Amino acid sequence: MTGVHGRVGDDGVAVVTIDRPQARNALDWDAWESLGRLVAELDRDDVRAVVLTGGDRWFSAGGDVTSMGSRQGSGVTGPAARVRLAHRVVRALTGCRAPVVAAVEGFAIGAAWGLVLACDLVVASREAFFLAPFAQRALVADAGLAWSLSRHVGHQRAAELLLVGARLPAVRAQELGLVNRVVEPGEAGEQALELARGLAAGPADAVQLTKALLCRAPQLSLDSFLDEEHVHVALNGHSPDVAEGRQTFLDKRPPRFR
Repeated sequence: MTGVHGRVGDDGVAVVTIDRPQARNALDWDAWESLGRLVAELDRDDVRAVVLTGGDRWFSAGGDVTSMGSRQGSGVTGPAARVRLAHRVVRALTGCRAPVVAAVEGFAIGAAWGLVLACDLVVASREAFFLAPFAQRALVADAGLAWSLSRHVGHQRAAELLLVGARLPAVRAQELGLVNRVVEPGEAGEQALELARGLAAGPADAVQLTKALLCRAPQLSLDSFLDEEHVHVALNGHSPDVAEGRQTFLDKRPPRFR
């Protein structure tokens, strides 16, 4: 049992669940491998949106500390072998063509917060919190957290969250732009699923191309980005959904995208 499972519904929404309640959904080596493989396998045409959840009690306590020394690579980077697994998941989430929605109950701690920030949209319970206690455990932040946090909230706030290990409540995280929707406890999963279903029912080409641009934007100058935007808009122009979107506007009716 890896503690990670997934399913794809008839509506095109895939739900990936971290399910290791005995460890508060902390991810051991096998769970990291399974999660990376599963998310990568969902990058296909019949999947139009993905929900990443830890269930109704918590999202995840991060990397399973008890398993950290169980497997190590060789050479100077040997102690960081497990980080490669986390990076594989982060890359799979950001590289997935379909938008990914994180559903956070309870807490997302350490590397699990990195997974949440690798998602495109975040729905969190009002009682949930985020925490990155790496420095307090003599560890370096991983799962892309330093990059994600500094990009979203700036150097000083990121430094406080990573060096001081300050707990960030969901409501404050929303104020900082790290959470899209704050909902009542126990409702994050259902609200995330509802959001994903709306995305899945939309124009797949436009949604996927827009996500691609969002992911590329931080890496490009404005001139380079505008060149890529031009290509993406042109590609989308070949989608049959464009004609439906135009006709919907003229007919003043709900769209029926393919």
